[in-house]
Amino acid sequence: MATSGVTQLANLIPEIWSPKMYDELRSKILFANTFSREYEGAIKNMGDTVRVNQVNAPTGEILTDDTVAFSSELLNTTQFNIVANKRASAAFEISDLGQLQSMSFQAEAQEALVYSIRKQLENDIISALVPSALAPDHDIAPAVIGDLAAVDLGAIRTLMSKALIPTTNRKLFLDPQYYGDILDDAKVMSRDYTSGNLSEPGVADAFMGFQIMEHDGIAADTGFAVHPSALQLVMQQDIRIKISDLHSNNKYGYLVSADFVYGYQLFDDTRIVKISG
Repeated sequence: MATSGVTQLANLIPEIWSPKMYDELRSKILFANTFSREYEGAIKNMGDTVRVNQVNAPTGEILTDDTVAFSSELLNTTQFNIVANKRASAAFEISDLGQLQSMSFQAEAQEALVYSIRKQLENDIISALVPSALAPDHDIAPAVIGDLAAVDLGAIRTLMSKALIPTTNRKLFLDPQYYGDILDDAKVMSRDYTSGNLSEPGVADAFMGFQIMEHDGIAADTGFAVHPSALQLVMQQDIRIKISDLHSNNKYGYLVSADFVYGYQLFDDTRIVKISG
């Protein structure tokens, strides 16, 4: 049975775009790729809930006599509900069918849609990074206001270790201003202290157990030290791509939209340290 070019186009474009757009989304997101995504794909529809049980450690006891019976405790768990209650969406209208069929235009349109969705998700996660305000406060300022230095990274490390945060896989996101301060700090960049950071290409990879990354999406003079276990993110496994004819709106053209459903839950605000000022 013969089909029109429009029908073929509508069937073909989602197959071409969807995998490419999803790969692009995964590779360019910093915070979404940092936090735990064990339940990715468990979300299919908006409003779906993933229930995660966290086993609480028992108090335990010390026995000094092997004739004394040991005691037991009931298993206690803390349950977190992660609801996929958000949808990141981006769409635009295309008036020229020839543009939609153009491979170069597809690439440009794909990049624009992906950037929009990525930015929405990234900003939403950043807004959720609210550290614990209980003593010791995890929202701190550098020793010298406006100038992040090695001594501040040491203070962040100590604060996280006292909160019993695992020493492995700690990450530090810095805005360009703070990242520049670190590049100008001899203790961070000198080979007397580290072998991984290079001032010539402007790279500070790691220091004091932190993987350091520059992030241009957070406020000036701001940084976040996090552990991936602080927040759980759930996302649909695929981006949905839809192309609709605008003829019903008395227009000659097409509407191209991209969206995906996601949700997150902050598990432990002591596993986040914010430094600003």
